[in-house]
Amino acid sequence: MLFPINPNKLNHLAGGMGDLRHNHFHAGLDIKTQGREGLPVYASDEGYISEMRIQTRGYGHVMYVTHPKTGLVTVYGHLKAFAEPMASYVKQERLKKQTFEISVKPAPNEFPVQKGQLIAYSGNTGGSAGPHLHFEIRDGRNNLLNPLLFGFTEIVDNTPPVFQEIAIKPLEIDSRVMSDFETHRYSPTKSNDGSYSIAGGEILANGWVGIELMAVDRMNYTHHTNGLNCVEMLVDNQEAYFFHLEKFPDAYSNDINIHLDYPTYKSSGKKMQKLFIDDGNINLPVYKPLVNKGKIFVKEGETRQVTIKIWDTNENMSVMHFTVKGQAISTNTPTLTPSNAPTQVATSTKDNTLIISAKNLKNSNQVCKVITQSTVESLPIKFVKNNTAIYLWDLRKGIPSSIRIDSTEFPLGIQKAIYSGVDQTFKTLGTSIFFPAESLYDTLYLNTKIEKNKIQIADALTPLKKPITVTFKPLISIISPDKTAVYNHDRKFLGGTWRNGEVTFKTDILGDFQVLSDTIPPKATLVNKTQDGFSFHVSDNLSGIKSFKATINGKFVLCDYEYKKSLIWSVKSDSTQNFIGDLALELVDNQGNSKTYTAVIDSLKAPQAIKKSLDKGHEKNRKK
Repeated sequence: MLFPINPNKLNHLAGGMGDLRHNHFHAGLDIKTQGREGLPVYASDEGYISEMRIQTRGYGHVMYVTHPKTGLVTVYGHLKAFAEPMASYVKQERLKKQTFEISVKPAPNEFPVQKGQLIAYSGNTGGSAGPHLHFEIRDGRNNLLNPLLFGFTEIVDNTPPVFQEIAIKPLEIDSRVMSDFETHRYSPTKSNDGSYSIAGGEILANGWVGIELMAVDRMNYTHHTNGLNCVEMLVDNQEAYFFHLEKFPDAYSNDINIHLDYPTYKSSGKKMQKLFIDDGNINLPVYKPLVNKGKIFVKEGETRQVTIKIWDTNENMSVMHFTVKGQAISTNTPTLTPSNAPTQVATSTKDNTLIISAKNLKNSNQVCKVITQSTVESLPIKFVKNNTAIYLWDLRKGIPSSIRIDSTEFPLGIQKAIYSGVDQTFKTLGTSIFFPAESLYDTLYLNTKIEKNKIQIADALTPLKKPITVTFKPLISIISPDKTAVYNHDRKFLGGTWRNGEVTFKTDILGDFQVLSDTIPPKATLVNKTQDGFSFHVSDNLSGIKSFKATINGKFVLCDYEYKKSLIWSVKSDSTQNFIGDLALELVDNQGNSKTYTAVIDSLKAPQAIKKSLDKGHEKNRKK
């Protein structure tokens, strides 16, 4: 195969195969273009162009080339433009359909290509954070393959990966790490021989524990970091965990959310990879099936020798060593100083365990009574931390409605256990939530809260595998349902269908949602107008721009849209077209609000004005 850009020259990467991204493994290579757009992009092998898309987000301008001789498909994303004659073909299809976004699938005999043929120009379209070429190689089953395994000499790398953080966490209710039921984190240090270790070299634990890793790969000639290609963990010189990202199905890319410690990622941004196969992680074919799936059992007095090896695609390797020593769990009553202050109770869940933290207890050996629908059980203090008593309850034994400490009863918010693998519906206060069988990785201990126009569904620290469907009945009257929709905690528009005062919507995340009204149409400000082109700066206050249409003297004008720059600009249908006359731009937002902005182009002005405007936007984006 031919390297698709600057072939036979040294190239650098801004991203690699399998990088840990938000909600997905990165699907290919991000090849740097020195901050420039418009570099020639070449077909990596002979074949035919099977699809071309122009989309606002995602890969922006993207081309798919099918290679029948090898059964592979190459993908070229974030392009500035297609080369001729493909560019004219796509333009004519857009003119026919009077649309900006489009997907066309030419017949195999329409656009055959040879290896090394110019097919496009690099850009920064779609969800790109800066100019580069996104390049993928897929097989006939839509598996994503690692392009660096195809022997491209344009990428040079002899720099090994770097350990950044190690964590060890208890996996069962009776497990402990450093006499605690919490995850403990360690910063590795690099020795003179290049290996890594942790301070003291030893971690105390008991029971089933799991190791987590944060590490990145560094490459020559770039400050960007990439993901790991391979991870192996040995326990007492026996392979306990093995991960190798040679290829993976595109359909399972969002399973990164079970490969990572998702709550840690959402709360801190740290991308901690689990070095064990967690419950619900059943689809990704990137692990070796091993006994205990990477989980480590530590007995009292036992010492487990742990070695972690990490590789990049070029087989540069780093290694880390530490020990996990079995610590005795004390059978003595934990020491706690009683207090006359009001008792304070906080609860949280970790997997199947309810963690109850109680401050200002009246007795040093105070029990906690757990009240379920059928039983009342007394829990002893498991351990004391900062004079706070910690109690643990296995939620598989029953979901408590409340707990009682110091004669005070505290209600709990867990309403129902939602199990993975089965369809389930939860109803409360006129609201229903449908969880399809494939929506969860593991059991969700659901709590909801409804206030006025808001609903909280569990929290954002729990990932969804597939979307759920919510029918929400706000506790306030909605005056204009046709102008009201559902938004998530980031105020992202989710839409929804209204019926009898209820709105039904789908979401692929949990957390906080609210219904908001949007009655204000999008805004447009004319930036340039000449006989050779025009451009507008556009914006919307809430729901976001859904569509736009420009006309000159009532006739459709093709336009491009770059949402990152909030710019819409005209595209000539051919070299003879001019834009003299009555200009109109209609904008419609996702809530159906629309407004038409007009201007008159009646004079010959500098034809470079629009180009300068766009170049200024590109320069501004580069500085960002």
